[in-house]
Amino acid sequence: MNLDYTFPPWTKGCYQDKAPVRTCAKPFTLTRPKAKNAALLIHGYAGYPGELIRVGRELFEEGLDVYVPRLPGNGTSGGDFQKSRAKDWIGTLRNGMDDLTKKYDDVLIAGHSMGGALAVTLAKEYSVSNVILIAPGLLIPFIPVFKLRLIAPFIKKIAVPWQPDPEYTFHYESEEDDDQYLGTEYWSWAFPKTLLELEKVRKEAVNNLSNLKSNTLLITGGKDPIIPYDVVALVKEKIQGPFTHLHLEEAGHYIPYDKNKNAQEEAYRGMREFVRKAYSV
Repeated sequence: MNLDYTFPPWTKGCYQDKAPVRTCAKPFTLTRPKAKNAALLIHGYAGYPGELIRVGRELFEEGLDVYVPRLPGNGTSGGDFQKSRAKDWIGTLRNGMDDLTKKYDDVLIAGHSMGGALAVTLAKEYSVSNVILIAPGLLIPFIPVFKLRLIAPFIKKIAVPWQPDPEYTFHYESEEDDDQYLGTEYWSWAFPKTLLELEKVRKEAVNNLSNLKSNTLLITGGKDPIIPYDVVALVKEKIQGPFTHLHLEEAGHYIPYDKNKNAQEEAYRGMREFVRKAYSV
């Protein structure tokens, strides 16, 4: 199962990054001849495609072609990140959906964190049949919106503590220093303007929930420090389509490569079962 790093030009008309793309952040596809259905996988805020490689492999084994774009500003440099906007992220994905809906009978969308919020908006816009939301960024209490609006015109970035965590096991190909580089460029800083773009994505997604008719799998972690458990009630009460919830008590926020291997495996079993039922594979 070889990843193909030759990717369609979905970022056309969106912000074009100036810095090189890190190896772990290269967009990729997994395809086979004559596949009828596909999955679009969406990474999160300050994330990158490599985080979703195992998600892609698992869904590919269930019969779906897989496409994992890199959202503009992510996986290159903090400078690019500050220049990218919500319109660039959703614009790239709309280009992707326009492409995929012409090629396939059905397109499933799966998103992690901010990618989950983007998945909701896309699923509503394109009347998508099946959606997987992994710790979706629909409620993010740590974003101090009022304060950010006050300081964003004057402060570009604020230092925050970050250290590499060897307990995480990644599934992607990378340069030896990818994690350290991205940590230095992205995760060691809070970017007020870019966080406000995240808030735009979150708010739009919440507004779209009540019009979401997709068959939805929501996966949450009991030890997630970012997304509160209240997101379950929000999704369950608002969406109009079938709803399945998988709660992993020992999982954190980064479920696709969670530190707790048992929780990680349970998440993938849940995803595969959901896809199997959805497509009667």
